[in-house]
Amino acid sequence: MIFNKIIKKIRELQKKSKNNNQVINDGLLQDKYLNELELSYLYSIFNLFQKVKNLPGHIVELGVGGGRNSILFGSLLKFTSQHSNSKYFGFDTFGNYTEKDFLENPTLNKNKLKWNNNSLEFVKNRIKKKGLDKICNFVEGDIRTTIDSFFNNNHSRFSKDSFHCKLIYVDTSAYTPAKIGIEKFYDKLVPGGIISIDQRKQGGETNALVDFCKEKSINLQTGDFFNDIPAYIIKK
Repeated sequence: MIFNKIIKKIRELQKKSKNNNQVINDGLLQDKYLNELELSYLYSIFNLFQKVKNLPGHIVELGVGGGRNSILFGSLLKFTSQHSNSKYFGFDTFGNYTEKDFLENPTLNKNKLKWNNNSLEFVKNRIKKKGLDKICNFVEGDIRTTIDSFFNNNHSRFSKDSFHCKLIYVDTSAYTPAKIGIEKFYDKLVPGGIISIDQRKQGGETNALVDFCKEKSINLQTGDFFNDIPAYIIKK
């Protein structure tokens, strides 16, 4: 039943994409997955969500970009009627990478201007149009500092000691933000919860997860099919 809803949503997106090739935000195109409907990628996200859907806790994404996965995870929480208790929290600068990231991850320099036109306002507008603004929450700034600030602030639905996650999705492409995020959120991950990376080409976030696994003596797992989740761990 859930899968049928997702297929219906895909068809709606397909119809919209045919009628709208608009360039957004001074050159930032709509995400490729919305325009070309990369079904294998959509399936990989759905399959990952299936692994944690019966667990308590929220979904956290480190590296939001233009809000691609915010829409997917927010919609999945909504479709499964989990959105009253489980929310999505996305952490990003909502601009370009920091200078520290460019220095530490030289491959990012190949497309240095990619996120110059991104903004928190742009992402929030996309989320609102999808009716997900009550589900998706965003934290703007450098992950090196924003996670601590996030936990130290009082929130209406949780306190520092009562925030729990069932899925942490890492899409920073940069080593240090990924490593810091994994370390800080791991303690908030419920048993059976998953930390997954998005990276299709090995780099910063891949190295961060590999190093974390070595330090914690955790087994690293990989996806089973083309364009599946590249690597993930399950908390015991």
